[in-house]
Amino acid sequence: MPKETFGMCSICGHHPRTERDAPNVGPVRFWDPDDGWKIGTLCQGCYRSFGKVKPHPNDYAYRETNGVCDVVETDEDPQDALLDD
Repeated sequence: MPKETFGMCSICGHHPRTERDAPNVGPVRFWDPDDGWKIGTLCQGCYRSFGKVKPHPNDYAYRETNGVCDVVETDEDPQDALLDD
């Protein structure tokens, strides 16, 4: 699992603001059906729901993706997300 971070979730926008909030995880490479592969930060819920989703031939971005990463939305080192695959 990626390391804990207090960056904003790239999917739902959750931003942990206090120590009582569960930290987000990142960097994570995840599949967005409209935009292709992204590297970003995910909250715990989005990580469980979308962290391991793989491309599907019916996805809009399926034919356009470069297969590695199309969008980087993290302050962390994006290379770390590629090591987790």
